[in-house]
Order: sequence, then structure tokens, then C-alpha cells
Amino acid sequence: MSKLSEELAFEDGICDSDIGEEDYGFILGPDGKLKSLFLPDYVPFKQPKNVQKILKIFGIVDVDALDNTTLH
Repeated sequence: MSKLSEELAFEDGICDSDIGEEDYGFILGPDGKLKSLFLPDYVPFKQPKNVQKILKIFGIVDVDALDNTTLH
């Protein structure tokens, strides 16, 4: 599959309407490193335990400290 085909397939698979204000998202590079993440709009808040575990894997213990920090 070409790079363009992959991009189009990704765009077709996820719509803005699929992602809500209370959703979490993690974008990983091909090397498995965290490139980006998005969190619910309402901060500060306590993340669910599963989300806390994922954040901990990437060394993030305080999401308030991120403040639009570049992760990659």
C-alpha cells in the first residue's frame, strides 16, 4: 500500500465526529515512541487507571506539566 493510500485509509477510518470531548488519544511512531496525545478538554481531572498506566509507560506522571509540550 502506498503512503498516500495509507493516509487516505486513515482519514476515512477516523472522523472528527468519532472523537469526543472526553476521549483520550495516543499517537505512536513506527518505533513505538509517543509522538502526540490528546486528552479531554476539562483539565485538571483524574485520569482512569488504564490511562494512567499508559501515561506511566511513557514517563508522564503529571499531564498538567505537559502544557503543549512537543513529545517527539
